[in-house]
Formats: sequence, C-alpha cells, structure tokens
Amino acid sequence: MNPDIILPALVGVIGTSIAAALLYLGTRGKTQADARSALDARIDARLDGELARVYTRLDEVENAAVKRASAFARILRAIADQWKGDPRGPNLDPADIAEVEDTIPPQWIRRHPELNPDLIKE
Repeated sequence: MNPDIILPALVGVIGTSIAAALLYLGTRGKTQADARSALDARIDARLDGELARVYTRLDEVENAAVKRASAFARILRAIADQWKGDPRGPNLDPADIAEVEDTIPPQWIRRHPELNPDLIKE
C-alpha cells in the first residue's frame, strides 16, 4: 500500500475514534442529568399526589373536629341555660348528642332498666 493512502486513513480512523469518544463523554453527563431530572420529576409527582391526599384528609379531620366542638358548645350552652331557671331541663339536640356520643366513655352512660331487663336488680 501507498503511504499517501495509509497515513490519511489512519488519521481518519484515529480522528473518528477521538470524535466518538468525545461525543460519548460529552453526552454521558447529559444522559445522567436527564435520568436524574426524570427521577426527580417522578418523585415530585408522587410527592404532590401524597401531599394532596394528606391535605384532603386533614381538611376532613379539621371539619369533623369543628363539628364536634360546635356540638359540645351547644350542649354546654343548653346545660347552662337550664341552670338559669329552666325547670324542664336542657333542650339537647339529638344530632349534637349523636355527634359527640363516641367520645363518652361507656361506663358514664346510664342504662334504663326498662330498656334492658338484665340490669334490673332483684
């Protein structure tokens, strides 16, 4: 072979190899950055979904707490009104009682003997 052909071919092969290596090294960081960005985007999307779910649940809990506190306030106000001289006793709304019923310990609830014959003492 002629040295005039070998030298340019060798320079071409070496130049192409160097260009390919530089291209690989140049895009490798970009590819890793793109992968990190994609992972960050997935994490952000999942986090946004979880935060939305938590905030929705927090709103539900807050609304239930406000309803329960309002029911307690109405019950206490009715009991206080009784002490002012209302001989009929407190005028308690059954909905308010139902709202706070699960907060009353079972041993505090009086059982009516006529409703439960097992409680009648002989």
